[in-house]
Amino acid sequence: MSALPGIPHIGIEAQHIYLRFNGNTEAYDLLEDMLPLSYELHMGREVRELIAEGLAKLRKCTTEEEIDAVFASSRDVYEREGFASLLTKEKEGGWTRTMRNAGLDAASGHFVDVGNPNNKFGDFLLRNNSRLEKVTGVDHRIDPGVLTGERLHFAHQEDESVIPLPDASADVVGFRLALHHMTTDVQEALLREASRILRPGGEILIIEDSYTDAPALNDNALTMRFNRLGDEDKYALIALLDASSCLTTYETIPFPFTYRSIAQWEEQLRAVGCREVHSVYWGFPMFTQYNAPMGIIRGAKTAV
Repeated sequence: MSALPGIPHIGIEAQHIYLRFNGNTEAYDLLEDMLPLSYELHMGREVRELIAEGLAKLRKCTTEEEIDAVFASSRDVYEREGFASLLTKEKEGGWTRTMRNAGLDAASGHFVDVGNPNNKFGDFLLRNNSRLEKVTGVDHRIDPGVLTGERLHFAHQEDESVIPLPDASADVVGFRLALHHMTTDVQEALLREASRILRPGGEILIIEDSYTDAPALNDNALTMRFNRLGDEDKYALIALLDASSCLTTYETIPFPFTYRSIAQWEEQLRAVGCREVHSVYWGFPMFTQYNAPMGIIRGAKTAV
């Protein structure tokens, strides 16, 4: 199933979900309060004003053409004013936070990074964790500049539902903000594949935009307000946040949004044979400029 009954994955250009969800007043109100603030923390007041202006215009759109025009205008200003240069160090800063919060700075053996067409994160991990013997990026796409090396490999998926690696060949299989861009059938197939390629005692690691009713590590005012939303509005807000990157980046991939709650991800891990399943819910940690509520869900494969 999708995260909510009656809300299937969305197979259109990401930005067009603003037309689908602009009637979710509670979600949109929180989006307008949170997203410009997050951009200001990372990039300054001028970018905050650009994002706030774009969101206000999007709220009034009634056609896809109007939505496309708002995003195009915002991207033009973002590029013309050179705002991208303010994030020169942000990528590795984000990777550092991901590595530490997910425990990948202490991982060892073979790490498989599913949903990574360029291997840049894998290269970062190998430079910052000497205990890792090898990292393999896996994707059905191939970036023209994909990184490879003696300890850095890439496995191309001919079938998006299959991880082309041998049984019991990985120590950790990670999904970093990739699963929600896949249909639920593909999600579940890949988790079964992750279990197949894990060695006994290995771990599946899921880092996802997600939600739960449990208290968050960052129970700030934004997180508490988000937690008071109904599930449909939570789902809408996360989708709107994901597509908000179109205000600064030209998105060309028609992809789905298939979010699950943390409890649903835990259930999926148990279904593929994981034990000791546990999770951490960060809420709105303000780690990145398009900050979404984040969950880290992990489960160890039962040793034989």
